[in-house]
Amino acid sequence: MSDVLESLNGLIIPLAGKPLLLPNVAVAELVGYRLSQSASQGPEWFLGWTLWRDQQVPMVDLDSLLANGFEPAVDAQPRTLILNALDGVADLHFIGLRVWGIPRARKLARDEVEQVGPGGSYVLQQVRVADEPDELLIPDLAAVERSLEQAGLLRRAG
Repeated sequence: MSDVLESLNGLIIPLAGKPLLLPNVAVAELVGYRLSQSASQGPEWFLGWTLWRDQQVPMVDLDSLLANGFEPAVDAQPRTLILNALDGVADLHFIGLRVWGIPRARKLARDEVEQVGPGGSYVLQQVRVADEPDELLIPDLAAVERSLEQAGLLRRAG
């Protein structure tokens, strides 16, 4: 048996700009959009905090962080996508992303994914997936975590 990963269960996540492509294991839960505390300071992409399972989770507007300049569709409903943190930043277990719709599950075969553009700040790769109308962004979640830490936005457990 080959050690090479031939397929991956992924999610296509709607943003106002280009959608994201994430592996299922990165996502903890999709919940309604609600801030328990709006941001009173910090960068524009930091929305504040949401309470999820008795934990304060920092909320990020990835559209703003990517500076894509897109506005959500008029009828788009914001939701909160809770992501599992990558354990690269102390005291950060989850990140909330504001998304604009319900993610779609997609099983991806290796030969269906083609790199079409370079990465950049907060983007590892831009890809095209067979039968998908839009290019997808694979986000650099470690960079998002570091930005939260560098901006001094993480609350210490206590």
